Amino acid sequence: MLVLYETSAGYAIFKLLDEKKLQATDNLFKDFESPAKANKILKLKQFSKFTDTTDALAATTAAVEGKVSKQLKKVLKKLVLPDVQEKLLVADAKLGGAIKEKFNFSCLTNSNVQELMRCIRSQINGLLGELPEKEMTAMALGLAHSLSRYKLKFSPDKVDTMIIQAVSLLDDLDKELNNYIMRCREWYGWHFPELSKLVTDNTAYIKIVQQVGTREKMIKSDLSEIIPEELEALVKEAAEISMGTEISDEDIDNIQMLCIEILAMITHRTSLFEYLKSRMMVIAPNLSIMVGELIGARLISRAGSLVNLSKFPASTVQLLGSEKALFRALKTKRDTPKYGLIYHATLVGQASTKNKGKVSNAVKFINNAYQQHYYL
Repeated sequence: MLVLYETSAGYAIFKLLDEKKLQATDNLFKDFESPAKANKILKLKQFSKFTDTTDALAATTAAVEGKVSKQLKKVLKKLVLPDVQEKLLVADAKLGGAIKEKFNFSCLTNSNVQELMRCIRSQINGLLGELPEKEMTAMALGLAHSLSRYKLKFSPDKVDTMIIQAVSLLDDLDKELNNYIMRCREWYGWHFPELSKLVTDNTAYIKIVQQVGTREKMIKSDLSEIIPEELEALVKEAAEISMGTEISDEDIDNIQMLCIEILAMITHRTSLFEYLKSRMMVIAPNLSIMVGELIGARLISRAGSLVNLSKFPASTVQLLGSEKALFRALKTKRDTPKYGLIYHATLVGQASTKNKGKVSNAVKFINNAYQQHYYL
């Protein structure tokens, strides 16, 4: 029997000298306690060394995908074809199938072969002999870095990473905006407290403060582009009789700088949300239609990826986002929650209180079926 062993430095073909050792592998590790013992079991027939890390990466990615690389084809043509009557022991079943299809000879992969491969790995430096240990370590490190970069760059399962990052940033922006707007309302409220009650829209409030400044300038300012004329008249009237305290020019300058920052964040949030909507319609159109782009993106983020979400059972999809409440209910032996993030979906929100649970169940089953159909 021949053994194909893949290393970070190249392909090694070994001859198994004692085939009986493969039948009982429980104590096989004892025959590989030292390089001398290992060489009594295996004999190196050929070692095809990679020229550089690029060749090593090409060979490794081909093996991961279950394909025969160009260098492996050369090795098999030179050495294996004359010994076609012998079996070839291969660690990966997919690679063995590809070799069998390409060269039309039998490949063996089972638990005994895996144990043999582990034993070879423990004494690989002694079995190869001619290759220095430092060079093997350097090749292994270089290949590990290159393979990691390749997986990050070309992974087909990570097309939704941009969605996960975008919705996480969107949630962070919402938190920051709420804090900044609350701080601005409290800060400016000392000077003009009546404005907070009259203008409830946060964006309009910030724009008025940034454009006008002190309340004395409110009467002469044109606010028609920000708020309706009726509300503008009420704001100007309140500014004349306001009970707020006087503030200095330095105070109002700092408040207006805060307003500029808030408006910039609002603009950025708007563009980010549009980007998220477009990406969701491309990557997860079914999910976007069922529960909306924002809720869909949050479900993907909770699940880790859209593929994971499509594989979740419907009951898991229903409770995503309510894990704390679920575990608390199980611990206290109370009723478990009926919904998590899916509660904020339009279909569930429009239902009556009595029917929210039923609608949530319907949405989770339909959504789960759509996603499994889309991916599977």
